[in-house]
Order: sequence, then C-alpha cells, then structure tokens
Amino acid sequence: MKRLVLMIQFFTRIPIKINMNVENEDFSKGMVYLPFVGLIIGLFNFGIYHVAQNYFGQVMAPIMCLAANIFITGGIHIDGLADTCDGIFSARDKEKILEIMKDSRIGTNGTIAIVLDFIFRLGLLFSTPSKVIGFIVILAPVAAKILILLLIGLSRYARTQGGMGSLFYSQMSVKRLIIGILSGIFMILVIGSLKALLALMGSLIVILLYRKMVIDKIDGMTGDTLGAANELTEICFMIFICVLERNIF
Repeated sequence: MKRLVLMIQFFTRIPIKINMNVENEDFSKGMVYLPFVGLIIGLFNFGIYHVAQNYFGQVMAPIMCLAANIFITGGIHIDGLADTCDGIFSARDKEKILEIMKDSRIGTNGTIAIVLDFIFRLGLLFSTPSKVIGFIVILAPVAAKILILLLIGLSRYARTQGGMGSLFYSQMSVKRLIIGILSGIFMILVIGSLKALLALMGSLIVILLYRKMVIDKIDGMTGDTLGAANELTEICFMIFICVLERNIF
C-alpha cells in the first residue's frame, strides 16, 4: 500500500498527506501500480469531461478535460515531452542532448511539441464519436502507463550519473513488469473492448519506433523520454480508437 500511495503522490497532484519512510527501491518496486495510477487519472479526466458537458456544453467539455489532465498530473509528462524534443531534435551528440534535456528552459522544439500535443488532444476529443469518448478518456492514461513499463523493461537508463528517472530502474524486476503490464491489459479489456486492445497494439508499434529513435540518439531512456512516451501513447491510442470506430467496426 505504501508504494501505491507513493506512485499516486509522484505521478499526480492528488493531495495525499501521509508521511512515509521511503527508500529509493520503493520507486521501482511501486511501478507495478502504474496502470492503476493511469486509471485514476483517466477517471478524474472523464469525470470533469462529463460534468463540463452537462453544464457547459460540447465545446467546453474537451477543453475542461484537457485542463483536468494537466491539473491532476501537474504537467509532468508534458515537461518530459518538451525536454525530449528540445534534446532529440537538436542535432547534437549524446552528451549534449542529455545536457539540453536537463536544462529547465524550454526551446523552440519543445514549445512546438506542447502546442501539437494540445491540438491533437482537443481535435481527437472533438472528433471521436460520443459513444466511445469515455473509453478513450479513461483508458488512454492506462495504455500509456502499460507502454512505459514495457519501455523500462526493454531499455537501459541513458545517464551514467543517474537522475530522477533512474529511481525507476534500480530494483525493477521482470516479474513486477509483467504483473503491471498484465494488470493494465486487464483494465483495457474490462473497461474497453477488443477495439481498445487493438488500439493498444497499434500504439505499441509507434512506441517501438519511438524507442529506436531515442536509443539511436542517446543509447537508452531517461525520465524525460519516458514522459514523452506517455504523451505519444495517449495520443496514438486515441487516434486508433477513433479510426477503428469510424472506419472498421
């Protein structure tokens, strides 16, 4: 239970004021709960979407949903997306890329990435058929957390001197990764449908291509690139659900 609370405290702004004796290994061991944290985020986002739809109408509902996602996560993954794009697309060597990603200032590539992230999310929320909007809002964060676990399992940590992202690599075991991934897939199937599972598989292909690009650049993953993977997965998952709903089934 301590590690679940730790994950909620780290990845969300939910005010759980509990003093705990936390070791570094609790971060990596707690990652098994990551899909559940994604479910909490998704349910919160959909709750805000539903309330906004009832009180403010169809236009404001997606905007409020986007704002809710930023609020509950504190923008932690968006920050990773910006830092990753600033570094990866800087056309520099590995060490310089890692230095740029560590810089708290945001550059042109990072700004463009955030703007595109918001545009894609809003466009997809407006475009997705209403009967599946709940599925994509609730399950997109779950799908993202599943693939983050997979990336951690498939990739080493890129920084030699460590960093915040290294906390999640120290004691991560294959058993915990498998349990976390399977629990997330179970949520996808129970709450969603076969379409949601297909959307997860489509997102997996994109994330594996993303992994190859990052590995080629910096020979591993960091907390920033994992955060960027979260944003990319959520958007891809929403795209695939929208496509499947409109054109196949």
